[in-house]
Amino acid sequence: MTTSSPSIPQNLKSHPSSVLSLIGALLFAALVVLGSGTPVFAADAILSWDANTEPDLARYNVHYGTSSGSYTTVIPVGLVTSYTVTGLGPGTYYFAVTAENTAGGLSGFSNEVSKVVPDTTPPVISAVAASAITASGTTLTWATNEASTSLAEFGLTTSYGSSTALDSTRVTAHTRTLSGLSAATTYHYRVISTDAAGNTAVSADNTFTTASAADTTPPGLSNITSGSVTSAAASITWVTNEAATTQVDYGTTTAYGASTTLDATLVTAHSAALVGLQGGTTYHFRVRSADAAGNVAVSGDATFTTLAAPDTTAPTISGVVASSTGATSTVITWSTNEPSTSVVDYGLGTSYGSSSTDTTLVTSHSRSLIGLTASTTYHFRVRSADAAGNTASSADFVFTTSAQPDTTAPTLSSIASGSVTNAGATITWTTNEASTTQVDYGTTTAYGASTTLNATLVTAHSAALSGLQTATTYNYRVRSADAAGNVAVSTNRTFTTAAAPDTTGPTISNLAAGNATPTSVVVTWSTNEPATSWVEFGLTTAYGQQSPASATLVSSHSQTLTGLTAGATYHVRAQSADAAGNVSRSNDLTVVLPTVADTTAPEDVRQFSATGELGQIRLRWNNPPDADFVGVQIRFRLDRFPTGPTDGEILGDFSGQPGEAGEALHDGLIDGVTYYYAAASYDFSGNRQNTAFASAMSGASLSSLNEDSSPQTGGCGMIIPRNGDPPSGPWQAADLVLMALVAIYLMRRRLVRWPAAGAVTSPG
Repeated sequence: MTTSSPSIPQNLKSHPSSVLSLIGALLFAALVVLGSGTPVFAADAILSWDANTEPDLARYNVHYGTSSGSYTTVIPVGLVTSYTVTGLGPGTYYFAVTAENTAGGLSGFSNEVSKVVPDTTPPVISAVAASAITASGTTLTWATNEASTSLAEFGLTTSYGSSTALDSTRVTAHTRTLSGLSAATTYHYRVISTDAAGNTAVSADNTFTTASAADTTPPGLSNITSGSVTSAAASITWVTNEAATTQVDYGTTTAYGASTTLDATLVTAHSAALVGLQGGTTYHFRVRSADAAGNVAVSGDATFTTLAAPDTTAPTISGVVASSTGATSTVITWSTNEPSTSVVDYGLGTSYGSSSTDTTLVTSHSRSLIGLTASTTYHFRVRSADAAGNTASSADFVFTTSAQPDTTAPTLSSIASGSVTNAGATITWTTNEASTTQVDYGTTTAYGASTTLNATLVTAHSAALSGLQTATTYNYRVRSADAAGNVAVSTNRTFTTAAAPDTTGPTISNLAAGNATPTSVVVTWSTNEPATSWVEFGLTTAYGQQSPASATLVSSHSQTLTGLTAGATYHVRAQSADAAGNVSRSNDLTVVLPTVADTTAPEDVRQFSATGELGQIRLRWNNPPDADFVGVQIRFRLDRFPTGPTDGEILGDFSGQPGEAGEALHDGLIDGVTYYYAAASYDFSGNRQNTAFASAMSGASLSSLNEDSSPQTGGCGMIIPRNGDPPSGPWQAADLVLMALVAIYLMRRRLVRWPAAGAVTSPG
């Protein structure tokens, strides 16, 4: 190689004498990189150059980098004329040498030489993974330490057999997608990457398993039963063939109208409690369960009937007497007309304050009152509650104890905690003599705190506890000392402070509009707790108008909007506030008003019939086809057909779709008695017909007429007038005569029983 004239580095200008000597000294022979004739490693570069002859030469410096003329590394090598640079990776490297004198002066760079170090190392593969695995595919990812191509081989064994398309783009983060795979199958795979020098790396074998095919089959429902039926509740149970959610729809008709809260826990044995039911009522229900994949199964309709309402009549108290009265005790006796509990309230006045209780149900009652104060007149009354919890109280009576020195501590009674909030409570009790007032309290039976002693002698005691913790159970006992210093301490009692105040607004549901006229509409909705009612409305969702607010707290809400524009489209939004003042607003509801008032009643109920059965009558009909049809109201009498919307007793209102078949069961009836029914259809605007009639005798068969006066089968009497008037003439007379004869016969045999109030039920 030829020697280039060295340039002088800028910092040598401060050493002019050194510069002159170096300029002459660095006209040495060219810098060279030794070839294959000299032993060399693939990552080494052996440099040699001609010697500098200047006497003040201190050392040589080797400079190199990966760009021509740009040297990022400098190595002081001493007074040698050859040097081996080691540890070089693949790539092209550029080298030059400078001389440095003893004063620190540097020469310019020598001529530049270069060397190419070939790449013979394959990429390093790492982080091999299969992700986003589905039933038919997955995504394979891996990383390499240098830019490389991307390829994956896969198959059911380590022979693979399939591969992805080669992605020749060289990257360090690799992705290949596999598709068209079989569900629930284990696959083997490996990944392959080749760098720019053609070095190829192959990963070890890996596996993944595809997901199972999607579940599209709803759970199987079985063993659907109703149990634990009371007058106000029932329990519904069923089984599914896979783990699923739990919910029951229920109501007095097959429209249901109510549902239990969804239990999202996935189980196979299901149970849901229905509460708040009406006594003596037939309920329809169906069960629903959804599996983990969201497939829902809904059962057919089933029914159960709640028990009759409980006993609400209190016992009768008589013969109240106080006997065997001594200085500190007496015996109170009385009688009741049914087994009942025994309670005596007694004290120095008619507010009493003390009680003696025996929960045994008896008709002859006796309670001993002890610990009384000598020479004292006591007021007392007796109370008794029957098995149903109905309670009767006597009038006020008095007795007077005999004289005796006071050595007895006060008698504590009627100990109670009240006015419990989230931070306080009031403890009250009574004593049989005037005494002091104090309460020990705390979160354990060690108490730890006491109210300030109130030394005023009273019989009615009250102590306020404050600074308590929210939702915490507290132990307490009361203590009172009478004027003689006799101290009474109660046993332990507890109360629990309230939770934090209610800050949750009521839940609004079932928002609907009805009874629309050209200038008004009725908006109804429900809330999950008693709340107030008002409605925002207007021609846009900005509303702008508001109905008068109703401050009555109810769960079923209704607001009538008036003064509206005929044919206009209104936006309405219901609002309710609970007792704590939390306000909720519904979603927007759009209401289109008619242009003219609807005054046309729907058509008659069709094919209205009554069939007598044992203890009941089954009614069937077809709803009229009118598009605005809402429902059918059925009323009945025992002497003739009802003639209007307030005549007779109501059997029920039955909603349905236009043209749909309807059915109702009137049960709990007296066999041998004819019942007369009128069915009235009505529409959305409140217009109604009242022209369909039918009659039948429960437990018996009667001849009947249809519209063509031809005989009917099934043991029912059916009369459908053509002109909208109730039946008259010989057919009605014949029914009345037959009913009278049957009634006379049964009364003679003392078998006639007229239905009690509430015996008629709607079948739902």
